Amino acid sequence: MNSEVKQVSLKEMFPLIEEQLKNGGTVTFKPHGISMLPLIRQGRDSVTLTQNTAQLKKNDIAFYRRRDGSFVLHRIVKVLPDNTFTMCGDNQTILEPGIAYEQVIGVATGINRDSSFHSVNSLYMKLFCLYAKIRRWFRKSLLKRAIRWGLRKCKIRK
Repeated sequence: MNSEVKQVSLKEMFPLIEEQLKNGGTVTFKPHGISMLPLIRQGRDSVTLTQNTAQLKKNDIAFYRRRDGSFVLHRIVKVLPDNTFTMCGDNQTILEPGIAYEQVIGVATGINRDSSFHSVNSLYMKLFCLYAKIRRWFRKSLLKRAIRWGLRKCKIRK
């Protein structure tokens, strides 16, 4: 018996994912990348999605497709009146504005970590969302301070 596991790209699986979500089902997969650290750890955690995109709101974790065709799982940091969203990974400081409602494929209902499921509505996830917001602000302000300090040092040496 062959116990080899075949890895398949999201692009190859997209038609099946889309069909499953449209039929009211859920999809669970392991995201690739570090943009949602420390909440989602690559290779260890998995995310469960549903197509409950009718009521997207700030702090939801959305799975969407960029205009270049790449798939992304990021947090909604701003909902705009024109039905677009500003997204950002928990481990990032640069915001990605202009994500259209039509680009959103699904929304996370929970994170599977260390053989336990954490619902996005749990106290754990709500506290983590607050932590992510504070962390992003701190990293941005720290980066600004470091740049200003560096610029001041350059001016002194000239």
